[in-house]
Amino acid sequence: MWKITFFFFFICISPMSFASNDNSDEKEFCSQGIERRVDKNLGKYRVRISYANERMCQVLEILKGTQIVFREWGIDNHYYLGARQSDHDRRFKMNLTGQGEQLVVSKWTGGAHCCTSLLIFDLRRNFRKIAEIYGGNFNPEIVDLNHDGIPEIRIADDFLAYQFSSFANSAVGSVTLKYAKNEYVLAEEMMKRPPPNPRSWKKWIPEWRRALRRKYPDWPPESFIQTLTNYVFTRNAGRARDFVNHVWPKEVEGKSEFLRSYKEALAESRYYAKAARDFDAP
Repeated sequence: MWKITFFFFFICISPMSFASNDNSDEKEFCSQGIERRVDKNLGKYRVRISYANERMCQVLEILKGTQIVFREWGIDNHYYLGARQSDHDRRFKMNLTGQGEQLVVSKWTGGAHCCTSLLIFDLRRNFRKIAEIYGGNFNPEIVDLNHDGIPEIRIADDFLAYQFSSFANSAVGSVTLKYAKNEYVLAEEMMKRPPPNPRSWKKWIPEWRRALRRKYPDWPPESFIQTLTNYVFTRNAGRARDFVNHVWPKEVEGKSEFLRSYKEALAESRYYAKAARDFDAP
């Protein structure tokens, strides 16, 4: 696969979370020196977040009465009630499914900016973990986009992180998930938008063409890739190739390789890999 490789000085590791009957060594390590950080009564349920082993671990527990119905831990894991990584978010119990109340816990695995996720639990009579919504380098957002009282989850898809540039300059796509039939699924109908208006990007064509000819380290230019990504993630992937053909100077090599690499990265998207089939790269 054709791409530019960038070196960086931190490693983003997402440590595994273990159920109570997995990995006895990890369980023992994260069961020593417990310091309770959060202990909330949720009616029939109680949620506890604890430090363990000189704060090298954090442990998340949900109890129904005296019975632990969920337990997860991990070295460098950090748990917070609610959708924000904050001890002051009071919106951690809400109606996300249209039925009863759900508990939201955000998790960060301790990297420089990665990795984040939302854990969602059903607090009705039959407790269950509904989902873990992986956000990667960005926090998932809970937002009621269609104003029907049942929020959706919006995710910044970082499928291009470090692909053609540094992380800070990597383009992202916006993905929407909705709750349907007892799970979170892709809500493409909420992502649909008219294609980007050419008047919004034509002014950038001279600068993009200069950058494509000079092949700067972040190549192709970030704003060009972001505009392309905006086409794809508004369900206009079929027009994205026309945009690239319009901008890319005919005498500049590398277009086919770029399109192929972009499509390969898109095919690895956690939530929107299906768009790669519409992208029409050779």
